[in-house]
Amino acid sequence: MKALKAMTLILILLAVSIPVVSQKPSSTDGSIFVGRSFSFVLKEPNGWTMDIETARSQGLQVVLYPDGSSWKNAAAVMYARVIDKDEDQSTIDKVISNDVADFMKLSKESTVSDSPPLETRDKSKSISKVFYDAANKNYETVTFIDGSKVVVILALSSRQKTEYDKALPAFKALVGSYFVFTPLGSP
Repeated sequence: MKALKAMTLILILLAVSIPVVSQKPSSTDGSIFVGRSFSFVLKEPNGWTMDIETARSQGLQVVLYPDGSSWKNAAAVMYARVIDKDEDQSTIDKVISNDVADFMKLSKESTVSDSPPLETRDKSKSISKVFYDAANKNYETVTFIDGSKVVVILALSSRQKTEYDKALPAFKALVGSYFVFTPLGSP
């Protein structure tokens, strides 16, 4: 009987000292985005929702909007898209110049200005631009991140200057979460 009591006490002590493995971590390092010539990680900023399903229908990798809103009705949104480097767009500078030229065709009153580069988690080369679409009164900051075969574009967009300004810290956090994900190898 003493042996049974001792064994029960040992089992209870072991059960109490074993950590719970099913607990969810309080934070993650982000979501992995993979394509035929890219793989990177982004983490949604606090207070923002990351939506991959809606992004697919828009030809994007991911869209983000403030919690409680949607891609369709949010005052400010963010998105990520990937441009493959090819003969016409073989460098980050060519991707940017094509993007700026296409943008300026829409409205002569629109403006594009340089902005300080935003730092990524892995210190990737990035170039930031501020776009103002005069025709639609839309404010946008775009960060172009150079990859070996692609240029990753992260953008913040809003038709309301106050909402745009309010969302800038979240955008900086999104860009700051970016890093190239390199798989360890094939299974």
